[in-house]
Order: sequence, then structure tokens, then C-alpha cells
Amino acid sequence: MKWPTDPADFLALDAEQQADVLLTGLADCPEGERGRNFYEARLSEWFYDLVSGVGNPQTFPRLQQQRHQATEALEDAYSLLETRGLIRPDLNSGTTFCKVTDAGIARLEAGQLVDGARVDFARRALAATELHPALRKRNVAAHFRQGKFETALRDGATFLEDGIRTLGNVDSKLVGVNLVSKAFSDTGSLTDRSVPSGEQAGLQSLYMGFFGRIRNQLAHKDFQYVSHKEAFQTLMLLDYLTEKLGEAAGRLGRQLA
Repeated sequence: MKWPTDPADFLALDAEQQADVLLTGLADCPEGERGRNFYEARLSEWFYDLVSGVGNPQTFPRLQQQRHQATEALEDAYSLLETRGLIRPDLNSGTTFCKVTDAGIARLEAGQLVDGARVDFARRALAATELHPALRKRNVAAHFRQGKFETALRDGATFLEDGIRTLGNVDSKLVGVNLVSKAFSDTGSLTDRSVPSGEQAGLQSLYMGFFGRIRNQLAHKDFQYVSHKEAFQTLMLLDYLTEKLGEAAGRLGRQLA
């Protein structure tokens, strides 16, 4: 994860993610800068206008408050890394500098760190959106909000497929496009026959498109969304299809749990 260029992006992260960002920054910087002085330098970059006095004085109170929040968050993140043994004091320099421990390196190599820009986008995108309870129950919203777009959508697609198979009472061997084509056909058990046939076929096509294009993409472990907007559009389609499956469950006198 790259170091955020805007302090607001850093403050939008939770404590775990802030610690991950700091760990990445400490690991990437030269040994002579690896310590609290690393993030003190970043604070100076973030708040250059405030430090240099060249900015608009009217903005200084807001910047001072934001700088205080960022400093507190960075101190907490540094302490969290020490507590977990991900960094330790450099024995050659006392407490001035630190080293990234083997455990810290392992965490970095595990690829567990998320993109701060993703997290910021996800939180803004989901601020006024509440996903279907079944998706929330499976942490789809939580994972998406953490920037884990692929994990969220992969888990959500798996749940949707399992739900269609269970509610639709279709051949257990059917998967993906073949599964939804059968379940939402004109004779399918999940089809709403109270709406015109064109709408029935349209919904069937949406399900088929989701599994044919999106679910197949997500099945590749190395797949990653380049566009944050596309990931969110996919999430909204997943939510829509989950809502429609919930309606189908209701027609059958069942619930989508």
C-alpha cells in the first residue's frame, strides 16, 4: 500500500489499516529514516502549508486539528506495531530508530495490506447504501469497506449461487450460467410468473450475465479490479440480484437466510 498523499485518506482507515500503512512505509524507507522520524517527516509533507506558514491562515485551525488527529493516529499505529512484534527498537541506535522484525516482513509478504484509496472510495460509496441482510451477514459489506473488493464479491457470488441452487430445487450438478438459466427459465421454480414474459427473460439474462462474466472473472485468484467504480457497480448488481432472490424465496414461503 502506497503512503497516502492526503492525510484525510489515512484518517479514513481504521486502526488496523493505519498500522499496515505505517508498516509498509517503515519497511520501504532507508534504515536511517526508519522510526518515528519517518512519519514525522510525512506529517511535515502533509501539512506543509501549516508548517511553512505559506497557506491561507483561515485554514490553519482546521489543519491544526487534522494534524493533531493524524499525529495521534500515527503514534497509536506505531505502538500497535511494537506491541505485536512487527517492529522493534534498533539496538544500534536505542529508541530513535526501529527494525522491521521477521513477523513484520511475513505480514508484508502475506499480501494482507489493502489499498488505502480503495478503502476511502468504498466508505464513501457505501455511506448511504445498505446491502441485503444476507450479504451483510456474510461480511460482504465489511470486506468491501475494507478495500477487499474481490473477496467481498467472490463470497457474495458464492452465496448467491448456493442460494439459487437450494431455493430453486434444481439439479445439484448445475453451476453458474446453466444453474440460473434453469432456475429462472419460463418453467423455472424461481421465476415470477406474475410479470410479463419479457421481464422474466430479462431477469434471467441478468443472472446469466452476472455468472457468465462477473463470477467467472472472480474465479481467477489473480483477478483484481482496476476501476473502483466498476467494483462498486458489480456490488450493486450483486445486491440487486440478491434482493430478487429474496423475493423469489418469499413467493415460495421461505426466507433467504
